[in-house]
Amino acid sequence: MLELRDLTVHYGSRAAVRDVSLTVERGQTLGLAGESGSGKTTLGLSVLRLLPRSAELSGSVLLDGEDVAEMSWGRLRAVRWTQASVVFQGAMHALNPVRRVGAQIAEPMELHGVSGSVAELLEQVELPASKARAYPHELSGGQRQRVMIAMALACDPRLIVADEPTTALDVIVQAQVLGLMRRLVDERSLSLLMISHDLSVLTSTCDDLAVMYQGEIVERGRATSVISSPRHPHTAALAAAFPTIGAPEFRFAGQAPVREPLLRTEELQVNFGPLRAVDGVSLEVGRGEIVALVGESGSGKTTLARTIMGLQRPSSGRVIFDGAPIPLKGKALKAYRRQVQLVLQDPTSALNPRHSVYEAVAEGLRIHAIPGDEESLVTAAVERSELRPAELFLPSLPHELSGGQLQRVVIAGALALGPRLLVADEPVASLDASVRGEILALLLRLRAELELAALIITHDLGLAWNIADRVAVMYQGRIVEQGTVEQVLLDPRHEYTRKLLAAVPSTTRA
Repeated sequence: MLELRDLTVHYGSRAAVRDVSLTVERGQTLGLAGESGSGKTTLGLSVLRLLPRSAELSGSVLLDGEDVAEMSWGRLRAVRWTQASVVFQGAMHALNPVRRVGAQIAEPMELHGVSGSVAELLEQVELPASKARAYPHELSGGQRQRVMIAMALACDPRLIVADEPTTALDVIVQAQVLGLMRRLVDERSLSLLMISHDLSVLTSTCDDLAVMYQGEIVERGRATSVISSPRHPHTAALAAAFPTIGAPEFRFAGQAPVREPLLRTEELQVNFGPLRAVDGVSLEVGRGEIVALVGESGSGKTTLARTIMGLQRPSSGRVIFDGAPIPLKGKALKAYRRQVQLVLQDPTSALNPRHSVYEAVAEGLRIHAIPGDEESLVTAAVERSELRPAELFLPSLPHELSGGQLQRVVIAGALALGPRLLVADEPVASLDASVRGEILALLLRLRAELELAALIITHDLGLAWNIADRVAVMYQGRIVEQGTVEQVLLDPRHEYTRKLLAAVPSTTRA
């Protein structure tokens, strides 16, 4: 179905893909693994000539025996959607925010004169027909991803290229989307090229696996064999980076002593009209303690975090910090927020694209009028977040940095204020395996050096096993289970916790 022959792609003098030869047979599912910058997305975009104008391509991309590079624009337009289609990463960015999703699913069918039913396509991706009238922002992340899959299937293609289709989805929704893709591949006899940095996602979906490193394919074979007996060191490093819950080698944090509470919520409740987003939550974070708050999208985790930060007023209950209720307004609230800093999931959105690293880190110092030499404080925070030497990074703009470096800039901005608690919302959700490990190691080091406490909001139970002292499981606005990591993850008592654990993808296929 797809054959790449000596494919090379340059961006200026940099080779993003180098002499790659790869085939995807009819009905075959092939996973393409690699870290950011390995060239895997460039390779995927080359299949339908979706690369930017700055890209220079040599070699051949044969789609059903026809060279994509030699197709006229008319022929290429006819091939897109009908012979091969793409499911992009980040459905919210790929969908038009001002058009109903039903119209967007119908668009490729209208362009290609293909008859079909939007309602039937929605049914195939396990969405009710009524969702056709929804706008993208009215759907959950998993529902938007299903809409993208429905669009990809609209013109009955024989090859699907899926680029990180489950990144940042919670484990239950991720499992549902992966199960859906497996079912559709089987029912429609599709060929699938799935691109991801997550080997567990690829292993659970694909029969075969190819690993990219620095623009080259360094390993290829049956998925189970590649994972269990990797021949290339990079493959071994990727496989080792994904935690196995319960395995001691993936437990980075030592046993922390019981500490006096720094933050405490008491029967906290937050209502939005008739909706009770947070329902009687009592939670503690000790001094220097790392607590993981886990649960699926919509469970109330982020609303709870906003309330702890003083960004959302509780309907009832209270938040206690260092023995006193948190202030709700004025200078006292501003002083409290200096001590409790937020680290957001997406550093690209958190940083101003026109501000240098220096300006991004200095912003909080200026807002809070922190005394001392600004340049020294900024440099110290950047160095502490492991961007060394600082002078190499201070003039950089966000687009010049990698995802891991951007997350370190966000952490540096928080550290500059000398906080006592970090509230980190999915701090490693979109990062590669090796970078993920580096950020977790940084958080543990900051805890050891500064006695910095952290409330980490996540759907990633592996992350909780890596570094948390305690875990609280949130479901439908309530804390349904909490305890030490070993208690909750190795001996779960609540059915919902067991459901979360069962949904975690594994590098071992059943």
